[in-house]
Amino acid sequence: MIRFLKKVSQTCYYDTPWTGNQADKLYLQSGQFDSALKNSEYVGGVESNPTGISWDGTDTLWTGSVTDKLFRTSGQFTSLVKDSESITGIDNNPQGISYDGTDTPWTGSEARKLYRTSGQFTSTIKDSEDVSASLPTGISSDGTDTPWCGVITNKLYLTSGKFTSTIKESEDISGVDDAPSGVSYNGTDTPWSGLEADKLYLTSGQFTSTIKESEAVGGVDTQPNDICTNDIDGRIGVGPQVYNISRSNTISLVGGGVFSMANLKRLVNKKS
Repeated sequence: MIRFLKKVSQTCYYDTPWTGNQADKLYLQSGQFDSALKNSEYVGGVESNPTGISWDGTDTLWTGSVTDKLFRTSGQFTSLVKDSESITGIDNNPQGISYDGTDTPWTGSEARKLYRTSGQFTSTIKDSEDVSASLPTGISSDGTDTPWCGVITNKLYLTSGKFTSTIKESEDISGVDDAPSGVSYNGTDTPWSGLEADKLYLTSGQFTSTIKESEAVGGVDTQPNDICTNDIDGRIGVGPQVYNISRSNTISLVGGGVFSMANLKRLVNKKS
């Protein structure tokens, strides 16, 4: 047994990517949430109606409902489009998009389906699920199940797996915002966006009726279409991270082996 000390400077906080239809931009909002806009990227030269958005740990995934494409843009954000996939013929109105660690879940409001496309991206549709009782907008993945939202029923849903017809949980948010447009998960709570009030919301858990935070973004863009978190490790338990280092801790690690970043964060938090 080897006992050693490791100096860790490791407090992380995460930011919130979202899309705005009015200005045709991808946005990066500081934290979850404050009024600071850290970055934005105009994509109108590529797509005049950006809808969904997600983060895969390295690049930004987003959708466009005019060109009917899935896009992968370098970083958070640049103008470099690393990959795109036309989904014309499958669904001509892509809305939300996510990443589950392997494949790309997305929603189509024309056929009212949840889709899962192989990789990032290919033309192979690995799975689809008819949710025509609602009009699906945003979608995410928590590593096990599939959060998504619908604007006809004004609900946040948690569908079992990737995907099945089993609804594990739902939350009616019509008293808060009658047009949920995007949804995600940060490992603890549920960020979502609403078109009626032009706000970003943070709902406790998956899901409760408790709104922990909200941020009006109408002064920036009056059509917030989708939302994500750049904490991909918290969301699905994998991937590189975006960190802001703000605190040092000394922790004692016993034994050898490789520590995952998730385990390292848990140790730091336990010692804090």
